[in-house]
Amino acid sequence: MDTHKDKIIQKIIDDQQDFQEISENDLNIYGLLYHSLEQKPDAGFPLGFSDTVIRKIEMKKQRQFNLKLYALFSVVLVMCLGFLFTFFSEDQFSMMISTAMEHKYIILFFVFIITSLQLASHFFTIKKLER
Repeated sequence: MDTHKDKIIQKIIDDQQDFQEISENDLNIYGLLYHSLEQKPDAGFPLGFSDTVIRKIEMKKQRQFNLKLYALFSVVLVMCLGFLFTFFSEDQFSMMISTAMEHKYIILFFVFIITSLQLASHFFTIKKLER
């Protein structure tokens, strides 16, 4: 009898307490499986290749979305500024500026909070995509 088959039979006996007779066909299948598991994998893609590709695609789509969002925000901001300069008089501008100067700390606080949230969201998205 082949030593390879002996190893397989001994392994099966060790794994099963109530050992029953194994057919020659099952033994050949176990032999092929055992032999294929002992071989090194073929040279091909690394194990995490698909995850890496998916992560890069998601990061690229996220950057494209952010770019579109910032472009839209810039266009809306320019339109709003144009609207303000067109329809407001100097008195209304001075009143708005004096109101902003009175509440400058509140405005700066909100700008800081919004910026912090955007940066935190950006970093968490990057870390999530890197995993």
